[in-house]
Amino acid sequence: MTARPSDAAQRSSSADEWTRYLEDYHASHAGITERVLTRATHPAVGTPYQWLRASVGANPGDVLDLACGSAPMHPLLLDATHYLGVDLSAAELAYAAERGRGPLMSADALLLPLPSASVDVVVCSMAVMLLRPIEGALTEVARVLRPGGIFTTIRPVGTPFRLADLRLAIPLLTGLRHLPEMPQRFSSRGLRRMLHGAGLDITSDTALRFVHPLESEDDALLALNALYLPHVGDDRRREAATRLSRHARPGGQLPLAIRRTVAVRR
Repeated sequence: MTARPSDAAQRSSSADEWTRYLEDYHASHAGITERVLTRATHPAVGTPYQWLRASVGANPGDVLDLACGSAPMHPLLLDATHYLGVDLSAAELAYAAERGRGPLMSADALLLPLPSASVDVVVCSMAVMLLRPIEGALTEVARVLRPGGIFTTIRPVGTPFRLADLRLAIPLLTGLRHLPEMPQRFSSRGLRRMLHGAGLDITSDTALRFVHPLESEDDALLALNALYLPHVGDDRRREAATRLSRHARPGGQLPLAIRRTVAVRR
């Protein structure tokens, strides 16, 4: 009789698969999240990066850019007293360094290379869902923040959306025959609970509908390639891109829902 893998073993195997996938994905797609989000806008707040920057106010002090990727937040934080970007992807860090962003360091969110109570702000752009285990990462965030310091993050979510958005979602999903994936998903209530447990209290938690241009096949391909699709082959990707590009037109827009959560260290 063959024993069934335990739940813990299955979770460990899944985590290992995601680790390998993310390493490969970011090695071959360095900077892609930045290329998408710098083109995504909301009429009241600008780009998601500008919205994230607005949450820390003027003169943010000492800033840690956690899981910084290509460090798109760096140009928006030039008024910080000190800036440090950390990430595990060598390709993303190299992409950032080529653009003069930094200082940068390869570091794990579970073992940040900073003393306790040493920074005023931790920003985390489109990466909080990648931090595993999330409770341990949030504990590290709280450790390096000074009392009263700010942790602010943006992440992709499913809402808000408009019914008209289904005309784009349906051909995309029909082509992929699979939903985009994330290493982990958590509700706003779940994130609030985990933040509170780490010593961080939410002061703002809002989702907005941004739009990305969909005027050409290149726009469709860029948006599609920015999705995590570990179980979708190249043929389905091409089919989805073809279906989505049929909706491209001058002034065309692709919706992107993003939630910003801001918390303060107790």
